Amino acid sequence: MFLCYTNPFNMTNSNTAIANIFHRIASCYRYLGNDHYDQMKSYDRAAATLHQLKEDISAVPEKEVGFTDVIRNEIKEFLETGTISHYQRFKHKVPLELLELLEIKGFGPAIVKALHEQLHIDNLEQLTSAIEAGKLNEVTGLNPQKIEHLKRSLKLHKDPESKILLWDAISKGNEILSSLKQIPGVENASFSGSLRRGCDTIADIDIVLQVAERNREEFLVYFLQLPHIESVVGSGWNRICAILYNNLQLDIRMATEPSFGAALLYYTGSKDHIAHLELLAEQKGYTLNRDGLFETVTETYVAGKTEESIYEKLNIQYIPPELREGGKEINQACRHMLPELITRHNIKGDMRLYADHHTSDGLHTMTHYVTKVFPHYEYLVVTENSEYFHNGNNRDWLHMIDAANADLGWNFLKKGVTVELLPDGTLDLPDELLQQFDWVTAVTYKRLDADITSRLLAACEHPLVNCIGNPSNRIIGKRLPSMVNWKELFQKAAATATALEINALPYRMDLRYELVKKAIEKKVYFAISSCAETLAQCDYLQLGVTIARRGGCSRANVLNTMHWDAIEQFKLARQNALAIENR
Repeated sequence: MFLCYTNPFNMTNSNTAIANIFHRIASCYRYLGNDHYDQMKSYDRAAATLHQLKEDISAVPEKEVGFTDVIRNEIKEFLETGTISHYQRFKHKVPLELLELLEIKGFGPAIVKALHEQLHIDNLEQLTSAIEAGKLNEVTGLNPQKIEHLKRSLKLHKDPESKILLWDAISKGNEILSSLKQIPGVENASFSGSLRRGCDTIADIDIVLQVAERNREEFLVYFLQLPHIESVVGSGWNRICAILYNNLQLDIRMATEPSFGAALLYYTGSKDHIAHLELLAEQKGYTLNRDGLFETVTETYVAGKTEESIYEKLNIQYIPPELREGGKEINQACRHMLPELITRHNIKGDMRLYADHHTSDGLHTMTHYVTKVFPHYEYLVVTENSEYFHNGNNRDWLHMIDAANADLGWNFLKKGVTVELLPDGTLDLPDELLQQFDWVTAVTYKRLDADITSRLLAACEHPLVNCIGNPSNRIIGKRLPSMVNWKELFQKAAATATALEINALPYRMDLRYELVKKAIEKKVYFAISSCAETLAQCDYLQLGVTIARRGGCSRANVLNTMHWDAIEQFKLARQNALAIENR
């Protein structure tokens, strides 16, 4: 077992306790500046790994997690003493309340230090008072535009959306759905609503159940015993509304077998999609509602057991839930012109992930996990941020990838780098270094409150850039998208064969599906990336597939549905396109 230590304090959630301390240590290193980048990332990754573990860390085999010696020793110290001395020392070195400011997007270490040293700001309350008093104008280096950006960021931080991220809703929803399926009398069950359509954020969890009417009283008895339920705020013959212990609302609709498909269709929505379907049914002499599809004149039941049967009776193509937003999808379905949407099974590799590969053990652990869980993968683009290579670490890192491939016996791991697009449009790594990577993703980190179109266009024109990552730079609920002339970017990306990334991190989900649709019209290609930093986060890639499906992507639109040889051909086509572009 991990470290062979038990938990003498009988803490049932030591994973969370240790992870929270590691997050604070990482924040301390972030505050201290770029010289501590490696330590900051190491603690962030360790914290993320601990949050993902399903067992207490004291019961996990040591080799399964691949922590560094320092991290292992500090976990051991916590399990023995209930504290970590490293963190206790930091408490005297860094004002811990100050660290909360680093969680606000736009408030980097330099700004937080300036606020602390020049205005003696130590916490969020003091920052709010300083902004209201107009004191930020006194801080060196803060111009009016930057101050307005900080105000906007603070507003997003203090007033988060009441919705939760799609990934969190899926995780909690799967627990509930699994429990519901175990209740006697439940014959079928499915998510519905915005969760089933794959929306970025979710207000509540909607589920449709098939329960025979004779079994509903018994079902309610079992339902009230579920551990997830804090209270029931409303119930009827066909509906239950409950509040979960995380304050999320659960809405359950019940249907019988003949109407399950109709209820699932109706409660999946969207409202606009259903309204258009009802109109189409009316034009064909039918009435559509949550109970089924009926002939209007005779009120004869026609279809409703499955969604597919309803679409078929209306003589239109089946419309996947992700497309049901009330746009052009019904017109396309009437003409049987909907694309065959991409699926997770079509994915042949991950185009950007950050496993803990600074050590060969970490790299081997990640590779073993991925090849076991995703046996159909043909490649992984193992990536590091450009900052890591500023100190000449490239040789060791590149050699480590080569050595791992040699051990595997084939070229499974590809060398990736995220290179920063500086405000003047140049990159922060030299061309001679970029040439050593298989896949180069350009990202913007600075001055995101300004229009970044020119920087993104410059990336499209750079011969060694393959892809633009985090295209809009949004962070859901915390940072608004940057200003971009999307029409101009899509035209340039298509002309230069530059891929746009679909970043699947739950708090990014960037590009948005609306922009994916518009990019497809310009024949832009996409690269879907999990951007995982821990093994379990490799599953995030499914969110990227969801975005792609909502945007109408088929396999042909996404590079990592292709073999790596085809991606190399895409890179060659990009060189040819740039040659034509620059004539």
